[in-house]
Amino acid sequence: MAALLGGCATYRPAPVDPAATRAQWQASRLDDPALAARLRPWLPPRDHGQWPPGDYGRVELVLAALALNPDVAEARAHLAEASAAVRTAKARANPTLGLALERYTRAQADGAPWLWGLSTDFLLDGGLRRRLRVQLADQGVRGARLDYAGRLWDVRSAVRDALEQLLIARRQQNLAARTAAAATALEQAARQRVALGEDAPQVVLQAVQTLARARSDQAAAGQRATSAQAQLARAIGVSVAALQGLALRWDDFDRPAAPPSARLDTLADHALLARSDLERALVDYARRETELHQQVHAQYPQLSLGPGYTYDHGIRKLTFNASLSLPLFDQNQGPIAEARARREAAAAHVRAVQADIASAIDAARARLAAALPALDAARAGEQAAVRARDQTDHAFALGGTDRGTLLESRLAALAAGQATLAALDAAWQAEAALEDALRTPLDPAEATLRLADGGRP
Repeated sequence: MAALLGGCATYRPAPVDPAATRAQWQASRLDDPALAARLRPWLPPRDHGQWPPGDYGRVELVLAALALNPDVAEARAHLAEASAAVRTAKARANPTLGLALERYTRAQADGAPWLWGLSTDFLLDGGLRRRLRVQLADQGVRGARLDYAGRLWDVRSAVRDALEQLLIARRQQNLAARTAAAATALEQAARQRVALGEDAPQVVLQAVQTLARARSDQAAAGQRATSAQAQLARAIGVSVAALQGLALRWDDFDRPAAPPSARLDTLADHALLARSDLERALVDYARRETELHQQVHAQYPQLSLGPGYTYDHGIRKLTFNASLSLPLFDQNQGPIAEARARREAAAAHVRAVQADIASAIDAARARLAAALPALDAARAGEQAAVRARDQTDHAFALGGTDRGTLLESRLAALAAGQATLAALDAAWQAEAALEDALRTPLDPAEATLRLADGGRP
């Protein structure tokens, strides 16, 4: 018994210190040498195995997020928790040991005064019961792996969306600043023309309204850029200060395009059969199936054996006890009915998830197909506005038009540029929706990353 107790685990407290975790969060940086050592085997060829890179694209930011994001660490801990449950399921039930003591006084008997005995109880918990428990635990591990893969995809999508929003917001901020400068000049020119009696006072009011809208758009663009930077920092797992001064890159940002139809059909077929949430629903159904098997098997009697030894007032006895549960009043029909109903609900959930996937893919493909022509139309409108601005600039240089007309043409060109940015944002958002529906990155460089439980920085 002493030897067995010596092999027991010991408890060591591990309190969580919010001050320490806060300091660790604030100290996290993308140029940390420890992070470089973790990410070096996963770097794409364009980085030549060097970290930190000269500029950060989607692949580099996603890799950093997989290593630093606290949500990924939490999902990894839940996966370890599910794996530990397999060991619990495989454990055999320990026997129990009982001690009985009895003493006669001399006034009651002249024989040996003591009766003592040792009794044991061995639950015969093996065979199918134990195999079903292990099977349930294994299914729990598989479900945790799929949850982990889903969390990795969520983090990847958050990084991608935040980076896209930040790049769009910075361009909007630049155009808004130029628009505000042109609107300020237009207001000044309008006031001068009104002061000289060349225009009515309403012209100044219109110019003031144009300037107010420009300044409001400039403030909104600044807020959007700040919010997008905070979202990107959270998605990566660092503070906002850690992103200051980083050079960000998005290859072909101005040229979103739909993948070939044949490739989309292949990816759609794969998603309809093996997307992670569909696999999760199938795992849940398998668990319900195993639980039903357990409840059906639980209606049969369970046997316990109890060999023992008794010293009965000088007489030594060997005892052997056996106990068997008798299903006389209840054959576990209630739990069996509940388990069967849960299995049917899980099967219905599988069909619902598959229908959702098909609907999301169709909607995302249609959205992207509509967003790309809208972007082309917005660019055509911007090009026309730029040509009109250039013609007005030439006419102004020759004295053929006034300064107010010149500024209005410049404002029109800047407004067309903002419309193009909005269409570009819509196109990338449509592609993001298609990626989420397929659960597959459409960028070839990102597609090489293995976002799975075994492939992580």
